[in-house]
Amino acid sequence: MVVAASSFCLSLLLVLPAAAQQPRLDLRAGLLASSTLVEDLLATPALKARFPGLGSAPRARAALAPELEAGATLPLGPRVALDGLLGWQPATLQATDDAGTRDVQRMTVLHALLGLEFAARGPLVVGGGVGMIRYRSAARGLFADGADLAPLVRLAAGGRWPWSGHALTVRALADVHRFGSPLLRAAGGSGGGVFRYGLQLGVVPGGAR
Repeated sequence: MVVAASSFCLSLLLVLPAAAQQPRLDLRAGLLASSTLVEDLLATPALKARFPGLGSAPRARAALAPELEAGATLPLGPRVALDGLLGWQPATLQATDDAGTRDVQRMTVLHALLGLEFAARGPLVVGGGVGMIRYRSAARGLFADGADLAPLVRLAAGGRWPWSGHALTVRALADVHRFGSPLLRAAGGSGGGVFRYGLQLGVVPGGAR
């Protein structure tokens, strides 16, 4: 992952001098869902004390929640742009076991991304990026000892349309990362792969091509 990310960033640096336009503000908002953050590990003795009343085979995930991103997009040519984004998602950690699903605690998901987006054909755009992600919450439960800062990979596809001098965008996206925390490792567990996925609407003021 480190080697791939380094090669990706190096390729960006090589094409940056070719940029002839100024960066523009890029604003995005959407709804993102998540796959399971932790499964079964919550049932270990060390973690059962943190989650009283858990039944068998518990799972924990982030509930569907809105997400906001803000950053800049820099055109590198007529069909490619460099994007730098900071993201924020207020979410709820939910636990599911044989007793049902219930909210456990509030949390915030923060991420930073650097990526490329390509105009494929007509309004169709595709892109990808790399970055970092971290889950933050009150120091209790699964987050009693915090959570790891983890690498993030994103793939996205959608459309881009000019409107009154601005650019309007719609994207379907998928983020892949790992989740881990000191509490999980202390209980003999390890972080697993997580998928975040959803839809975004965006606007680039003054960014119509």
